[in-house]
Amino acid sequence: MPNNNWYETSEDMLMPLPLTEEEVLVETEDYTEEQNNARGRYPSITLPNNTNITVIPIIPGITMLGYVRFLNASPGEQRVDIYANGRKVADSLLYREFTEYMKVFPGWYRIAVYAAGTRTNPLTVTTLRVQANQIITMAVTGLRGDISTQTINDSRQWLSRNRAYVRFVQLSPNAPTMDAYWDDALVLAELNYGDVSRYLQTTAGSHNLKMRDSLSGANLVESPDVSVENGKAYTIYIVGDINDRTGLQILVPLEGATYLDFGGNIR
Repeated sequence: MPNNNWYETSEDMLMPLPLTEEEVLVETEDYTEEQNNARGRYPSITLPNNTNITVIPIIPGITMLGYVRFLNASPGEQRVDIYANGRKVADSLLYREFTEYMKVFPGWYRIAVYAAGTRTNPLTVTTLRVQANQIITMAVTGLRGDISTQTINDSRQWLSRNRAYVRFVQLSPNAPTMDAYWDDALVLAELNYGDVSRYLQTTAGSHNLKMRDSLSGANLVESPDVSVENGKAYTIYIVGDINDRTGLQILVPLEGATYLDFGGNIR
């Protein structure tokens, strides 16, 4: 085997190794990180804390990988900690903030979300399946007392160098059905909570975005300067509590399809 100093391995990844489909359904929070990782590969064996864990090399062009990032889109939880298979992968993630995309091996992951600084009474627990060459954003959503997650598959489509691409994801749990206006033109109608729109092609530059109530036409939130570039894909997230004084907010992150590859590197 080549010298570990010459290439990246699973030890260099923040995301842990996956569990089997059967193992991910079993309660794992009482085990250590090492035991969780080992049980993922040997589900019938409970191993002691000092067990040596297999290290998997990441060979560019050969090793199959996906990418995952997390978004705290819950206005009810200003900071959260996120664990994958017992390992903390997001520490005190602020409301409206994203993690970086993290390399992940294909397989099953048990995702537990906690109020920041706690490790009892998770806000929500779910399972995530990652496939090879997949790019995922997992959003923590909902209001206090009703927290959940939503898995959003990011684009892997071919991106023309002469166009920019945008889509809309509505993550405000108590906002009304809304329409999207791009430079005062209606481009999307009746977006509801949890909806993920198709991709729309647009020109590079600065654009005005308004989200309006589908019934009354009233402005719900506006962003007068959404800047996009050709050859890139963006997701427009609508987040917030419509009843809070801060209301709704718009997030416009660049999608991973623009700069990630699957040879073990970030472009």
